[in-house]
Amino acid sequence: SINPSGTALAIGEVQLNKVTIAYMDGNTTFRFISKFYEISESENWTGFGRSVIWLTDDETLAILVSKSTNHNSSQSEIQVYKNICPNRTRGSIIPSFVIPNNQQTLNDIQRSKSWRKHSFRRIRTRSNSLLILLRNGDIVYIPSAAPGFCSMELGSINFSNLYVLQPKPCVSGSFKDVSGPGPCTICPPGTKNSGYYPSVECQPCNTGAFCSSGASDDVNLTDFSSYIQTFSYPDTPIIDNYDDLLLLNFFPTNKNIGCLIYTPVFWTAVATILCLMTWLIMFLIKRRHITSIDTYRQRAKIVFKHNDLIGQGERWIGGLASIVIFTIIIYCVVFACFYFYSYPIETTEAVNKACDDDQRNSKFDNALQLPLPGTDGTYWKIFDMLNKQPFTMTIHLINTRAQCDDITVERKRHTGTPLSLVEKKCTLSPNNVSGSFSFSLPTHTSIVRVGINGPNFIGALRLCLYGKSDSETEDMTLHQLHELDVCTLFYTNNQTIGLSTAFTVRLIKVINITKPLRRNDKTYFDGIWAPFITYIDILSDELYFADKGKYLRYTSEQTTINIQLTEEIYFVQNNQSPIIRRGALFFHTILFSFSLIEVFAMIFLLYKLWFHPIHRRILIPHDNQAEDEFQTNQGQIPIDLNSHLPQSSRLRTLLSKTKSANNGRLRENRRWNLQTKINQNVRKRQRTKDGTRISIDSEIIDYSDQPLSSPPLAMT
Repeated sequence: SINPSGTALAIGEVQLNKVTIAYMDGNTTFRFISKFYEISESENWTGFGRSVIWLTDDETLAILVSKSTNHNSSQSEIQVYKNICPNRTRGSIIPSFVIPNNQQTLNDIQRSKSWRKHSFRRIRTRSNSLLILLRNGDIVYIPSAAPGFCSMELGSINFSNLYVLQPKPCVSGSFKDVSGPGPCTICPPGTKNSGYYPSVECQPCNTGAFCSSGASDDVNLTDFSSYIQTFSYPDTPIIDNYDDLLLLNFFPTNKNIGCLIYTPVFWTAVATILCLMTWLIMFLIKRRHITSIDTYRQRAKIVFKHNDLIGQGERWIGGLASIVIFTIIIYCVVFACFYFYSYPIETTEAVNKACDDDQRNSKFDNALQLPLPGTDGTYWKIFDMLNKQPFTMTIHLINTRAQCDDITVERKRHTGTPLSLVEKKCTLSPNNVSGSFSFSLPTHTSIVRVGINGPNFIGALRLCLYGKSDSETEDMTLHQLHELDVCTLFYTNNQTIGLSTAFTVRLIKVINITKPLRRNDKTYFDGIWAPFITYIDILSDELYFADKGKYLRYTSEQTTINIQLTEEIYFVQNNQSPIIRRGALFFHTILFSFSLIEVFAMIFLLYKLWFHPIHRRILIPHDNQAEDEFQTNQGQIPIDLNSHLPQSSRLRTLLSKTKSANNGRLRENRRWNLQTKINQNVRKRQRTKDGTRISIDSEIIDYSDQPLSSPPLAMT
């Protein structure tokens, strides 16, 4: 075939499976070949170059390949190369598109009984349109479509063996900005095309929307998020001793004001402030001599003395300190109640979850186990329940125009042909930009193949697995099979899902054993499957298309998804048991409360033994100085203390007092046998006949070791 300008010659050499392009040069009188190069294809393809034809321009060449492996309905294809020029190297020559493709199919053309696939014999061109002659004698005409259109709808005219591909708007997620017989190309990332109208260029997507290559519309990917049901089992707390928790709970780790309210330090401070305010009020009543409410003060002192846990009812100030102790004890009791009911972890929350506190009455351990029988040869009931749980899989196709009729589901078998599975449910989104379909899985080790026919670009894929719950009771054991509901989202930024992807679902049994909190409670065996859904090899074909040619994106007429389920032989066993039970909790709380009282009592005792004597020694010199000044002033004022008594009575009283004083002094002199100064304050009260109280203060007397005589009368 010679190009329209007569400067290039294409020669198909079918036996050598190559096409030679020769470029002509010279003038009108002498022409010669100035340059040529070869185009060859894979050894797996045969008949390359059986027919060659130039299109309207000098750089577009169509080559017929007799046998190709790219199609299911046709064994032949037409490869169209653009930008054929002398400066291109051999390795850079890659087809721009092929016919047939996923937009331009020949499936509706009736095949003969002897030909399972269509085979092309020759191609012709006119006005940038293609005419294909099939081996069975049918003729296919592919006219050149305007920008925004693609010749894809197959229709027949009056002749029974002549078929024409009618122009239609580009499919969703694609556009076409030039005229020609080829297909539309995929929209770049960040753009979209709904497919309802001719598209010369793709429209930009909204900011923040999921808009990969070949996007049909804006999609919010948060509506298709992944979620699981099984999580890593927590470790046993570092402090798993209840006594240590009670002690460390006094020191808050979270300095947030809202969290300090729930700590014992806060309530202890509040109780201390209230006690100090009470002491200050009672002190002011005594200091100001407020007799009107002094009765209430005396009653309050009696009440506080009865509540004195530290001094055993001796001091009313100990009753105020006991209020602080009561506050701490009440907090410990409240904490014990909340801590006791924080078990198990599945149905309760931590003691103080709002303040990032994970204290709970639970300790954990886990391990990988084999499903071995017990000593009596029986298995756990939960194993049978897990093995018999039926599964239903749901596949979400995101940002695509695939319809329910385009989807087929087959179960692969080791022998025989694949078994077709009836779709259980198929739904489309309101804007027809996403869809989902469900089907039942016959076993836990099934192999499923999903086929999506048509030119559909899939932006993302989500696989979900469902299973119903069940429960059985056996003696003091409750077996619970939990509902299975997990979904995993797969996508690659700015790329589409590959034409053929494979996923594996690894199923692992997870059994949680919860020991009883009370003696009469049941032991719980909770079983659930933990599916791990991953893709095999790569999720997108972008690297493959970039290396081998972008035309390969449009060659396949079907997108296939292969899913294989496998069940692991081992299982995960998680054990949960309470740190402390009710009886031990009650005993340790009471023991902690009494220990707290003893600590305060010890502090008070140390004060009486050590600090109080030191305090008195510091204050005694000041008291002696004040007393000396008082006695000096008393000596200057003569007072007749017994002026109201008769003379004889006064004399007897004087002699009696003098004799008692002398005897006492003699005893002191004999005991110490040295000269000392005695500060003797003798206060005696004597009631006269008319009810008057008179105090008598003795003087300071210096004496030696000799016996004392009666004091003179003037001294008295």
